[in-house]
Amino acid sequence: MKASSKNQRGVALIVALIITMIAISIAATVLYRQQIHIRLSSNISHLEQAYLYVDGMEGFAGTILEKSYEDHPKYDSLKDDWAFEGIIFPILGGTMSGQIYDLQARINLNSLARPIPPPPVLKDKNGKLISPAPVAKPDIAGITRYRLLSLIREVDPDDSMGPPQNFATIVKDWIDKDQTNGNVKPGNDGNGSGAESPYYQSLEPAYFSANTLLVNPTELRLLKDMHKKVYNKLINKDPKLSLVSTLPITQKTPINLNTANKEVLKSIGFDPASADDIIRERDIEPFESLTNSFLQNVISAQGGNIDKNDLDVKSSYFLLRGKVEINNTRLFINSILVRKNGKVSVIMRDFSNPN
Repeated sequence: MKASSKNQRGVALIVALIITMIAISIAATVLYRQQIHIRLSSNISHLEQAYLYVDGMEGFAGTILEKSYEDHPKYDSLKDDWAFEGIIFPILGGTMSGQIYDLQARINLNSLARPIPPPPVLKDKNGKLISPAPVAKPDIAGITRYRLLSLIREVDPDDSMGPPQNFATIVKDWIDKDQTNGNVKPGNDGNGSGAESPYYQSLEPAYFSANTLLVNPTELRLLKDMHKKVYNKLINKDPKLSLVSTLPITQKTPINLNTANKEVLKSIGFDPASADDIIRERDIEPFESLTNSFLQNVISAQGGNIDKNDLDVKSSYFLLRGKVEINNTRLFINSILVRKNGKVSVIMRDFSNPN
């Protein structure tokens, strides 16, 4: 009887220990899940707060740009308030920071997609053509191609991506809506320097060409023959040094001589000495108009290689790049702002990490 009683007590103890372990495991699981839900709720709450701060950041950037327009509506320069170094603002539980950049200091790659518009056909009431023949509109895609070829020669002197015209054709193929190799000539099969979906489908992993406007400059990494060295020059980690943009428009976007860096100025047609002179003069006093005597002399000295209609001293498109951090939550913002008649609006926004 005594042995049986001891065995029963031993079994009861083991059962009690097992039950206790199960209870502890259940309690630990409940507490763990509760902590996950609390953290998740906290992150969602912080993310919602971050979106509100981003909205405020865009509004603040718009106010700065509108104030700059009120002060001097005919020009924009790197001496304006919007061009100052980024400011970090303390907020409850974290910080937010942002800076504005001029997108008309860069070459808009999407302008390559704009076809040459045919001149309008004018007829009188009897159906006869009116003479003289109307003047055709400027070839915006051709102007952009010229800029891009000059720029690639500057940033890729070793032709690591092949001849500059190859790169221009590859970009054009990426954004046009057809699947015809851009280097196609009558009588051949279309094989050339361009690249459409059949080429990208042969890669690993495979993907299609976009056949629409570039949304973000980082898409250039997907293009045929893209070289890391060239990419890092076109899309610099320091946005002030970036050379190309992807504005969601294809119409003409003149280069602002008050904000463009040396490489872009040279791509327009200025020789290196003239580009340096422009930068030096604008650092002393911004150009308030293209009729500035110094600019007139510099442009004339280029021997007719520069189209004045391709230049400006004011801008309409700007980039707001910012970041909001609240505890462990981080939100990036890249907003394209357009200023029209002094009023600013957001036309594109993404929350990707620009780096």
